[in-house]
Amino acid sequence: MDHTQNRNAISRYVGAHGVAQLLFWSSFYYVLPALTAQIVSETNWPVLHISTTYALAFILWAVCAPLIGFWIDAGHGTLVMRIGASAGIVLLITLSQTTDRTMFTIVVILLGPCMAATLYDPCFAVILQRLKDTAANAVATVTLIAGFATLLIFPLISVLSSMLTWQNIVLSFAGLASIGVFLLPAEADTKPRARQHLTKMRLDKGPMLIALSFGLVMMGHAILLFLLPVALAHTDSDTNIGLLALAILGPAQVGGRIAWKYFGTGFKPQDCAIVMFACLCLPATLLLVFGTTLLAVCAALALQGACYGVHTILRPSLAQHHLQPSQLGRGLGMIAMVGLLLMAIGPVVGGMIWTITGLTGLMVALLAINLTALGLGVVLCRAVLKEAMV
Repeated sequence: MDHTQNRNAISRYVGAHGVAQLLFWSSFYYVLPALTAQIVSETNWPVLHISTTYALAFILWAVCAPLIGFWIDAGHGTLVMRIGASAGIVLLITLSQTTDRTMFTIVVILLGPCMAATLYDPCFAVILQRLKDTAANAVATVTLIAGFATLLIFPLISVLSSMLTWQNIVLSFAGLASIGVFLLPAEADTKPRARQHLTKMRLDKGPMLIALSFGLVMMGHAILLFLLPVALAHTDSDTNIGLLALAILGPAQVGGRIAWKYFGTGFKPQDCAIVMFACLCLPATLLLVFGTTLLAVCAALALQGACYGVHTILRPSLAQHHLQPSQLGRGLGMIAMVGLLLMAIGPVVGGMIWTITGLTGLMVALLAINLTALGLGVVLCRAVLKEAMV
Protein backbone atom coordinates (compact mmCIF):
# COMPACT_ATOMS: atom_id res chain seq x y z
CA MET A 1 0.00 0.00 0.00
CA ASP A 2 2.82 2.36 0.86
CA HIS A 3 4.46 1.61 -2.49
CA THR A 4 1.20 2.34 -4.31
CA GLN A 5 0.70 5.58 -2.41
CA ASN A 6 4.25 6.64 -3.17
CA ARG A 7 3.80 5.84 -6.85
CA ASN A 8 0.55 7.83 -6.97
CA ALA A 9 2.22 10.75 -5.20
CA ILE A 10 5.03 10.74 -7.75
CA SER A 11 2.51 10.57 -10.60
CA ARG A 12 0.66 13.59 -9.22
CA TYR A 13 3.95 15.41 -8.70
CA VAL A 14 5.13 14.77 -12.28
CA GLY A 15 1.71 15.53 -13.74
CA ALA A 16 1.55 18.86 -11.92
CA HIS A 17 4.95 19.83 -13.31
CA GLY A 18 3.88 18.72 -16.79
CA VAL A 19 0.70 20.80 -16.85
CA ALA A 20 2.55 23.79 -15.37
CA GLN A 21 5.16 23.49 -18.13
CA LEU A 22 2.40 23.30 -20.74
CA LEU A 23 0.93 26.57 -19.45
CA PHE A 24 4.32 28.30 -19.06
CA TRP A 25 5.54 27.35 -22.53
CA SER A 26 2.25 28.49 -24.05
CA SER A 27 2.18 31.79 -22.14
CA PHE A 28 5.83 32.87 -22.07
CA TYR A 29 7.20 31.38 -25.29
CA TYR A 30 4.70 30.36 -27.97
CA VAL A 31 2.04 33.03 -27.59
CA LEU A 32 4.11 35.93 -28.97
CA PRO A 33 5.43 34.20 -32.11
CA ALA A 34 1.92 32.88 -32.71
CA LEU A 35 0.59 36.44 -32.42
CA THR A 36 3.23 38.07 -34.64
CA ALA A 37 1.03 38.30 -37.73
CA GLN A 38 -1.84 39.84 -35.73
CA ILE A 39 0.51 42.27 -33.96
CA VAL A 40 1.91 43.43 -37.31
CA SER A 41 -1.59 43.75 -38.76
CA GLU A 42 -2.94 45.79 -35.84
CA THR A 43 0.12 47.97 -35.17
CA ASN A 44 2.03 48.20 -38.49
CA TRP A 45 5.25 47.61 -36.56
CA PRO A 46 8.08 46.17 -38.72
CA VAL A 47 8.40 42.39 -38.67
CA LEU A 48 12.18 42.73 -38.36
CA HIS A 49 11.79 44.83 -35.20
CA ILE A 50 9.49 42.25 -33.62
CA SER A 51 11.66 39.26 -34.56
CA THR A 52 14.78 41.04 -33.28
CA THR A 53 12.98 41.67 -30.00
CA TYR A 54 12.26 37.96 -29.66
CA ALA A 55 15.90 37.11 -30.41
CA LEU A 56 17.12 39.50 -27.69
CA ALA A 57 14.71 37.92 -25.20
CA PHE A 58 16.07 34.46 -26.04
CA ILE A 59 19.67 35.66 -25.63
CA LEU A 60 18.83 37.09 -22.20
CA TRP A 61 17.15 33.76 -21.39
CA ALA A 62 20.43 32.01 -22.24
CA VAL A 63 22.59 34.39 -20.21
CA CYS A 64 20.37 34.06 -17.12
CA ALA A 65 20.13 30.25 -17.21
CA PRO A 66 23.32 29.54 -15.18
CA LEU A 67 22.35 32.11 -12.54
CA ILE A 68 18.95 30.49 -12.17
CA GLY A 69 20.75 27.17 -11.86
CA PHE A 70 22.83 28.53 -8.96
CA TRP A 71 19.72 29.34 -6.94
CA ILE A 72 18.22 25.94 -7.74
CA ASP A 73 21.36 24.22 -6.47
CA ALA A 74 21.07 26.38 -3.35
CA GLY A 75 17.75 24.65 -2.66
CA HIS A 76 15.34 27.31 -3.93
CA GLY A 77 14.05 25.53 -7.05
CA THR A 78 10.31 25.92 -6.54
CA LEU A 79 10.67 29.45 -5.17
CA VAL A 80 12.71 30.50 -8.21
CA MET A 81 10.12 29.05 -10.56
CA ARG A 82 7.25 30.71 -8.70
CA ILE A 83 9.00 34.10 -8.68
CA GLY A 84 9.94 33.77 -12.35
CA ALA A 85 6.42 32.80 -13.35
CA SER A 86 4.86 35.57 -11.25
CA ALA A 87 7.20 38.15 -12.80
CA GLY A 88 6.28 36.80 -16.24
CA ILE A 89 2.59 37.19 -15.47
CA VAL A 90 3.14 40.82 -14.42
CA LEU A 91 5.04 41.44 -17.65
CA LEU A 92 2.28 39.87 -19.75
CA ILE A 93 -0.30 42.05 -18.02
CA THR A 94 1.89 45.09 -18.69
CA LEU A 95 2.29 44.00 -22.31
CA SER A 96 -1.48 43.74 -22.68
CA GLN A 97 -1.72 47.46 -21.87
CA THR A 98 1.09 48.46 -24.23
CA THR A 99 0.61 50.38 -27.47
CA ASP A 100 4.13 51.83 -27.73
CA ARG A 101 6.71 49.90 -29.76
CA THR A 102 9.63 50.73 -27.48
CA MET A 103 7.71 49.61 -24.39
CA PHE A 104 6.73 46.42 -26.23
CA THR A 105 10.41 45.71 -26.87
CA ILE A 106 11.47 46.34 -23.28
CA VAL A 107 8.74 44.18 -21.79
CA VAL A 108 9.30 41.26 -24.17
CA ILE A 109 13.07 41.30 -23.60
CA LEU A 110 12.46 41.24 -19.84
CA LEU A 111 10.53 38.01 -20.36
CA GLY A 112 13.90 36.33 -21.05
CA PRO A 113 14.84 35.83 -17.37
CA CYS A 114 11.31 34.60 -16.69
CA MET A 115 11.76 31.93 -19.37
CA ALA A 116 15.09 30.98 -17.80
CA ALA A 117 13.36 30.56 -14.42
CA THR A 118 10.40 28.51 -15.65
CA LEU A 119 10.92 26.65 -18.92
CA TYR A 120 12.15 23.04 -18.81
CA ASP A 121 15.67 23.20 -17.32
CA PRO A 122 14.65 24.50 -13.84
CA CYS A 123 11.85 21.95 -13.84
CA PHE A 124 14.23 19.16 -14.91
CA ALA A 125 16.73 20.16 -12.22
CA VAL A 126 14.23 19.92 -9.36
CA ILE A 127 12.84 16.64 -10.71
CA LEU A 128 16.32 15.15 -11.03
CA GLN A 129 17.19 16.30 -7.51
CA ARG A 130 14.09 14.68 -6.07
CA LEU A 131 13.72 11.47 -8.11
CA LYS A 132 17.41 10.87 -8.90
CA ASP A 133 17.89 7.61 -10.86
CA THR A 134 14.17 7.23 -11.61
CA ALA A 135 13.85 10.73 -13.05
CA ALA A 136 14.29 9.89 -16.76
CA ASN A 137 10.73 8.61 -17.17
CA ALA A 138 9.40 11.63 -15.24
CA VAL A 139 11.27 14.02 -17.55
CA ALA A 140 9.81 12.21 -20.55
CA THR A 141 6.30 12.56 -19.12
CA VAL A 142 6.76 16.28 -18.46
CA THR A 143 8.02 16.94 -21.99
CA LEU A 144 5.20 14.86 -23.43
CA ILE A 145 2.55 16.89 -21.62
CA ALA A 146 4.25 20.23 -22.33
CA GLY A 147 4.78 19.24 -25.95
CA PHE A 148 1.07 19.57 -26.59
CA ALA A 149 1.61 23.34 -26.47
CA THR A 150 2.88 23.14 -30.06
CA LEU A 151 -0.36 21.42 -31.08
CA LEU A 152 -2.79 23.61 -29.17
CA ILE A 153 -1.39 27.13 -29.27
CA PHE A 154 -1.72 27.90 -32.98
CA PRO A 155 -5.34 26.70 -33.42
CA LEU A 156 -6.26 28.45 -30.16
CA ILE A 157 -4.67 31.73 -31.26
CA SER A 158 -6.40 31.41 -34.63
CA VAL A 159 -9.80 31.20 -32.91
CA LEU A 160 -9.09 33.93 -30.36
CA SER A 161 -7.67 36.34 -32.96
CA SER A 162 -11.05 36.47 -34.70
CA MET A 163 -12.65 37.75 -31.49
CA LEU A 164 -9.98 39.59 -29.49
CA THR A 165 -7.16 42.08 -30.00
CA TRP A 166 -3.61 40.84 -29.52
CA GLN A 167 -3.43 42.66 -26.18
CA ASN A 168 -6.51 40.86 -24.87
CA ILE A 169 -5.12 37.53 -26.00
CA VAL A 170 -1.88 38.22 -24.12
CA LEU A 171 -3.94 39.08 -21.04
CA SER A 172 -5.79 35.76 -21.38
CA PHE A 173 -2.52 33.88 -21.39
CA ALA A 174 -1.39 35.76 -18.30
CA GLY A 175 -4.40 34.17 -16.62
CA LEU A 176 -3.39 30.71 -17.86
CA ALA A 177 0.15 31.20 -16.56
CA SER A 178 -1.26 32.07 -13.12
CA ILE A 179 -2.86 28.62 -13.02
CA GLY A 180 0.58 27.17 -13.65
CA VAL A 181 1.96 28.97 -10.60
CA PHE A 182 -0.63 27.34 -8.35
CA LEU A 183 0.02 23.93 -9.90
CA LEU A 184 3.76 23.97 -9.13
CA PRO A 185 4.36 21.30 -6.46
CA ALA A 186 6.41 22.07 -3.38
CA GLU A 187 9.85 20.50 -3.07
CA ALA A 188 9.61 19.53 0.59
CA ASP A 189 12.72 17.33 0.45
CA THR A 190 15.00 20.12 -0.76
CA LYS A 191 16.85 21.91 2.01
CA PRO A 192 18.34 25.35 1.31
CA ARG A 193 22.14 25.31 1.24
CA ALA A 194 24.38 28.16 2.29
CA ARG A 195 26.38 29.64 -0.55
CA GLN A 196 29.67 28.47 0.94
CA HIS A 197 28.37 24.88 1.04
CA LEU A 198 27.80 24.72 -2.72
CA THR A 199 30.50 22.69 -4.46
CA LYS A 200 32.55 24.55 -7.03
CA MET A 201 31.14 24.22 -10.54
CA ARG A 202 33.46 22.72 -13.14
CA LEU A 203 32.65 22.12 -16.78
CA ASP A 204 34.26 18.75 -17.40
CA LYS A 205 34.43 16.87 -20.68
CA GLY A 206 30.97 15.32 -20.40
CA PRO A 207 28.93 18.49 -19.80
CA MET A 208 30.94 20.36 -22.46
CA LEU A 209 30.24 17.67 -25.05
CA ILE A 210 26.55 17.62 -24.12
CA ALA A 211 26.37 21.40 -24.43
CA LEU A 212 28.06 21.47 -27.84
CA SER A 213 26.41 18.42 -29.41
CA PHE A 214 22.88 19.22 -28.25
CA GLY A 215 23.48 22.92 -28.90
CA LEU A 216 24.30 22.13 -32.53
CA VAL A 217 21.05 20.16 -32.73
CA MET A 218 19.16 23.26 -31.55
CA MET A 219 21.03 25.41 -34.06
CA GLY A 220 20.22 23.04 -36.91
CA HIS A 221 16.57 22.90 -35.89
CA ALA A 222 16.34 26.70 -35.86
CA ILE A 223 17.92 26.87 -39.32
CA LEU A 224 15.47 24.33 -40.73
CA LEU A 225 12.46 25.91 -39.05
CA PHE A 226 13.19 29.51 -40.02
CA LEU A 227 15.01 29.17 -43.35
CA LEU A 228 13.41 26.21 -45.11
CA PRO A 229 10.10 28.04 -45.70
CA VAL A 230 11.97 31.04 -47.09
CA ALA A 231 14.23 28.89 -49.27
CA LEU A 232 11.36 26.87 -50.71
CA ALA A 233 9.41 30.02 -51.48
CA HIS A 234 12.17 30.84 -53.98
CA THR A 235 12.08 27.44 -55.70
CA ASP A 236 9.58 25.85 -58.04
CA SER A 237 8.16 23.73 -55.22
CA ASP A 238 4.40 23.81 -54.77
CA THR A 239 4.74 22.86 -51.12
CA ASN A 240 3.52 25.41 -48.61
CA ILE A 241 6.33 24.66 -46.22
CA GLY A 242 5.18 27.17 -43.61
CA LEU A 243 1.93 25.35 -43.07
CA LEU A 244 3.68 21.98 -43.22
CA ALA A 245 6.13 23.05 -40.53
CA LEU A 246 3.25 23.95 -38.22
CA ALA A 247 1.23 20.87 -39.14
CA ILE A 248 4.02 18.29 -38.95
CA LEU A 249 6.71 19.41 -36.49
CA GLY A 250 4.40 19.66 -33.47
CA PRO A 251 2.74 16.24 -33.79
CA ALA A 252 6.09 14.69 -34.72
CA GLN A 253 7.67 16.00 -31.51
CA VAL A 254 4.86 14.50 -29.45
CA GLY A 255 5.12 11.24 -31.42
CA GLY A 256 8.86 11.06 -30.83
CA ARG A 257 8.40 11.54 -27.09
CA ILE A 258 5.69 8.88 -26.93
CA ALA A 259 7.94 6.45 -28.79
CA TRP A 260 10.85 7.15 -26.44
CA LYS A 261 8.69 6.88 -23.32
CA TYR A 262 7.44 3.42 -24.27
CA PHE A 263 10.46 2.01 -26.10
CA GLY A 264 13.51 4.13 -25.33
CA THR A 265 13.52 3.73 -21.56
CA GLY A 266 14.80 0.18 -21.95
CA PHE A 267 18.05 1.40 -23.49
CA LYS A 268 20.93 3.47 -22.19
CA PRO A 269 20.49 7.20 -22.88
CA GLN A 270 23.95 7.21 -24.49
CA ASP A 271 22.82 4.66 -27.09
CA CYS A 272 19.56 6.55 -27.69
CA ALA A 273 21.55 9.75 -28.20
CA ILE A 274 23.68 8.16 -30.95
CA VAL A 275 20.54 6.96 -32.74
CA MET A 276 19.00 10.42 -32.41
CA PHE A 277 22.10 12.21 -33.74
CA ALA A 278 22.27 9.79 -36.67
CA CYS A 279 18.58 10.22 -37.52
CA LEU A 280 18.98 14.01 -37.43
CA CYS A 281 21.32 13.69 -40.41
CA LEU A 282 18.47 12.24 -42.49
CA PRO A 283 16.24 15.32 -43.07
CA ALA A 284 18.93 17.28 -44.92
CA THR A 285 20.00 14.10 -46.75
CA LEU A 286 16.44 13.44 -47.93
CA LEU A 287 16.08 16.97 -49.28
CA LEU A 288 19.48 16.79 -51.00
CA VAL A 289 18.75 13.43 -52.65
CA PHE A 290 15.05 13.72 -53.47
CA GLY A 291 14.66 17.48 -53.72
CA THR A 292 11.73 19.51 -52.42
CA THR A 293 8.94 17.14 -53.37
CA LEU A 294 5.94 16.97 -51.08
CA LEU A 295 6.85 13.48 -49.83
CA ALA A 296 10.50 14.40 -49.16
CA VAL A 297 9.56 17.56 -47.27
CA CYS A 298 6.95 15.75 -45.17
CA ALA A 299 9.35 12.93 -44.33
CA ALA A 300 12.16 15.36 -43.48
CA LEU A 301 9.97 17.44 -41.17
CA ALA A 302 8.50 14.35 -39.49
CA LEU A 303 11.98 12.98 -38.75
CA GLN A 304 13.22 16.36 -37.58
CA GLY A 305 10.27 16.87 -35.26
CA ALA A 306 10.45 13.37 -33.74
CA CYS A 307 14.19 13.61 -33.10
CA TYR A 308 13.92 17.10 -31.66
CA GLY A 309 11.22 15.91 -29.28
CA VAL A 310 13.53 13.14 -28.03
CA HIS A 311 16.46 15.59 -27.79
CA THR A 312 14.60 17.48 -25.03
CA ILE A 313 14.41 14.29 -22.94
CA LEU A 314 17.92 13.00 -23.55
CA ARG A 315 19.76 16.23 -22.71
CA PRO A 316 18.90 16.24 -18.96
CA SER A 317 19.04 12.43 -18.79
CA LEU A 318 22.62 12.42 -20.08
CA ALA A 319 23.62 15.43 -18.01
CA GLN A 320 22.51 13.64 -14.85
CA HIS A 321 25.26 11.04 -15.41
CA HIS A 322 27.97 13.70 -15.75
CA LEU A 323 26.97 16.17 -13.03
CA GLN A 324 27.09 15.94 -9.28
CA PRO A 325 23.64 16.18 -7.64
CA SER A 326 24.63 19.48 -6.02
CA GLN A 327 25.46 20.93 -9.45
CA LEU A 328 22.41 19.91 -11.47
CA GLY A 329 20.87 23.38 -11.59
CA ARG A 330 24.05 25.15 -12.65
CA GLY A 331 25.09 22.37 -15.00
CA LEU A 332 21.77 22.25 -16.82
CA GLY A 333 21.73 26.05 -16.90
CA MET A 334 25.14 26.25 -18.55
CA ILE A 335 24.27 23.49 -21.03
CA ALA A 336 21.04 25.34 -21.84
CA MET A 337 22.94 28.61 -22.26
CA VAL A 338 25.14 27.15 -25.01
CA GLY A 339 22.16 25.62 -26.80
CA LEU A 340 20.04 28.76 -26.61
CA LEU A 341 22.85 30.95 -27.92
CA LEU A 342 23.46 28.60 -30.84
CA MET A 343 19.71 28.49 -31.46
CA ALA A 344 19.57 32.30 -31.47
CA ILE A 345 22.31 32.65 -34.09
CA GLY A 346 21.01 29.74 -36.18
CA PRO A 347 18.63 31.76 -38.38
CA VAL A 348 21.30 34.42 -38.94
CA VAL A 349 23.94 31.86 -39.96
CA GLY A 350 21.41 29.97 -42.08
CA GLY A 351 20.28 33.17 -43.76
CA MET A 352 23.86 34.04 -44.72
CA ILE A 353 24.49 30.55 -46.09
CA TRP A 354 21.25 30.50 -48.07
CA THR A 355 21.92 33.96 -49.52
CA ILE A 356 25.33 32.82 -50.79
CA THR A 357 24.70 29.20 -51.79
CA GLY A 358 20.95 28.69 -52.09
CA LEU A 359 18.87 25.77 -50.84
CA THR A 360 21.42 23.09 -51.74
CA GLY A 361 24.18 24.87 -49.84
CA LEU A 362 21.84 25.36 -46.88
CA MET A 363 21.07 21.63 -46.72
CA VAL A 364 24.78 20.76 -47.02
CA ALA A 365 25.52 23.12 -44.11
CA LEU A 366 22.67 21.60 -42.06
CA LEU A 367 24.00 18.10 -42.75
CA ALA A 368 27.50 19.21 -41.71
CA ILE A 369 26.15 20.65 -38.45
CA ASN A 370 24.32 17.44 -37.58
CA LEU A 371 27.28 15.25 -38.58
CA THR A 372 29.44 17.31 -36.23
CA ALA A 373 26.86 16.79 -33.48
CA LEU A 374 26.96 13.04 -34.22
CA GLY A 375 30.75 13.01 -33.94
CA LEU A 376 30.63 14.85 -30.63
CA GLY A 377 27.93 12.43 -29.47
CA VAL A 378 30.18 9.47 -30.22
CA VAL A 379 32.97 11.08 -28.20
CA LEU A 380 30.48 11.78 -25.41
CA CYS A 381 29.39 8.16 -25.21
CA ARG A 382 32.99 7.09 -24.78
CA ALA A 383 33.59 9.52 -21.95
CA VAL A 384 33.93 8.11 -18.46
CA LEU A 385 30.71 8.62 -16.53
CA LYS A 386 31.01 10.39 -13.21
CA GLU A 387 30.08 8.41 -10.15
CA ALA A 388 26.93 9.92 -8.66
CA MET A 389 27.56 11.77 -5.41
CA VAL A 390 24.85 11.99 -2.84
